[in-house]
Amino acid sequence: MNARAADGCIKCGACLRACPVLAQEGKEEFPGPRRLVVEAPRFNVPLASLRPPLALCTTCARCEEACPSRLPLTDAMVRMKASIDWGTDRPEGQARMLDSVSRTGRAVAPDRPSPPAPSEGDIMFFPGCIAEGRLPEVVGASLALLKAAGERPYVPSGWACCGSPLEKVGASWHLSSVRAANAPILRGKAVTACPGCTVQLRNAYGMEALHVIEHLHSRGGIPARRYLRDAPLVTVALHRPCHLARVVGPHTMEMARDLLGSVPGVTVTEYDEQDGCCGGGGGVASSRPEVAERMARGKIRSARSAGADVLLAPCPFCVINLRRAGGMAVEDLMVFLARRLEVGENK
Repeated sequence: MNARAADGCIKCGACLRACPVLAQEGKEEFPGPRRLVVEAPRFNVPLASLRPPLALCTTCARCEEACPSRLPLTDAMVRMKASIDWGTDRPEGQARMLDSVSRTGRAVAPDRPSPPAPSEGDIMFFPGCIAEGRLPEVVGASLALLKAAGERPYVPSGWACCGSPLEKVGASWHLSSVRAANAPILRGKAVTACPGCTVQLRNAYGMEALHVIEHLHSRGGIPARRYLRDAPLVTVALHRPCHLARVVGPHTMEMARDLLGSVPGVTVTEYDEQDGCCGGGGGVASSRPEVAERMARGKIRSARSAGADVLLAPCPFCVINLRRAGGMAVEDLMVFLARRLEVGENK
């Protein structure tokens, strides 16, 4: 953050009170947004000493949401991560991701086959590394939902990582290579099931990128008659992914509730921690998984105590991290909706 922007800090402490990592881990582990991106540069704190706390920022943007001066705290945190020479101090999980990008162009190598996907159609679906590599059922479900909404979706061939996970961990030197690989492919309009991909395609590629939730809602949703009427009754809690609810926009969560409202037999329950960060973003799940899991367990406890049978998350990163915490069923929202489509619709 430049000095002029930093001068806008009124030291009210709102960002510190809003930070979920600071609240959980304490200021000795994570001093908080203001101390890291406003005060540390001002007082010439050596960047090397900031490596451990910077690796704990989930880039949830709660600090920006709380800041009365509207300082770009999350962007400043990401830029500070990029300015550090991590050397051999790069967390092991992040180092594996960077190696994978160098070798394959993807943040993770697939650990199971992906469902067959059409290569031609009217609207591009961008799978993203995490869904394609770790939760391929999200790709299949998203395609099924788009088809049920009357679309002809296709998956482009030869795509690379959009760059979102690289940016979040400060690996800016990889961005130019993946963006160059994607340049001939990522043009016009695309739909994604990953909030990080949605934001990256908009900001870095200038695309008209929508999360599946947004696109389905713009098409009027999926009529209730398209869903199974005799599916078991279920109470669900809806997780609000930080990069979807805060960065793409809060409208996405209202849209998600509208989509769920069309599904017979589904009740959506409120819970105390529904706005809380699950800990899966910003590279924290790979750099400090124990911290990410502690944050996720708080959400699980809250959703379970509210009587939810399933916690739904419209973000592959969040699904993976919440499942690691254990304690209740966690499902991607797209997969949940697709499984309730009439037989034949989800093929």
